[in-house]
Amino acid sequence: MAVKKKEFSFDDFKKKMSTTTKYKPDLFLNCGEAFLEASGVPGPCMGHINMLLGHTNTGKTSALISSAVDAQRRGILPVFLVTEKKWSFEHCQLMGMDIYKDDEGEWQGFFLYRDDFNYIEQVTDYINEIMDKQDKGELPYDVCFFWDSVGSVPCKMTWEGKGGKQHTAGVLAEKINMGINQRINNTRKETSPYLAGLVVCNLPWVKLPDSPMGQPKMKPKGGEAIYQAATLVFRFGNEADGGISKIDATKNGRKINFATRTKVTVDKNHINGLGFADSQIIVTPHGFITSDRRDDKAALEKYKKETAEYWAEKIGDKTFELEEYEVKQKIAYSDED
Repeated sequence: MAVKKKEFSFDDFKKKMSTTTKYKPDLFLNCGEAFLEASGVPGPCMGHINMLLGHTNTGKTSALISSAVDAQRRGILPVFLVTEKKWSFEHCQLMGMDIYKDDEGEWQGFFLYRDDFNYIEQVTDYINEIMDKQDKGELPYDVCFFWDSVGSVPCKMTWEGKGGKQHTAGVLAEKINMGINQRINNTRKETSPYLAGLVVCNLPWVKLPDSPMGQPKMKPKGGEAIYQAATLVFRFGNEADGGISKIDATKNGRKINFATRTKVTVDKNHINGLGFADSQIIVTPHGFITSDRRDDKAALEKYKKETAEYWAEKIGDKTFELEEYEVKQKIAYSDED
């Protein structure tokens, strides 16, 4: 007797063998209208690893602080991981962060801050500790970690004098790519009560490839682990050098840096694919303003008027001239792989 073959149903098969994870809507931190106009993206995105990559004085820290200011305004707890030892809360306050000094001269407000890290594992352990408390409901907030900067701190083995650059790169790959990256991405799921994000500043190192043209190639310092894990990377300045120009305020022979013209490029965007390349933007102590050489005199004059009291304290007068000049930066070359 022939066995009747059961009719195959693809819909039933799909229900058994396929699942769809539902995610929260993308939440971008806002670095301001000028940043959006220049890059095509509002800023770093929660639920992801974000990298701000560039040479010294190209605008990375300003973008980090600007996104932290917006996080604080939204009720997202900023957690500052400072390993470069160049942090300025005065700069944060100038850019709009809601902070103040207590009677003992300590900065207070809705944020967490650590600058006592000696090696990478201490940074990643602290991130995991905060996320553990978030998971347990002991920290009932969305959080965003702001690390300034990767590449300025070695791994534990190197710090103890037992390792080298390859060990440092390996630790970043293990701790970030295979650990923290998954934890942060999992907070995007609808089932997760809270969001987390990571924004890192990173200096590049430059390598001359084996090519007849000998063009330098920019890669992140400390290896490419975080670059590979990041879903959104903003590059500031040029690959081979800073690619910046300084704008100074001058009055009666006195000169003070007023702003910096730099480039911003969306080097990688695996969130929504948007972003512009090599757009210009102007970085000021108060944040970003539009850089369009056809009309940025008006933007600079508007900023100058809005911040007249601040600049009067710096240069001694509310009336002063602006002078712009290119900065030639010496970049160290490396054979690091």
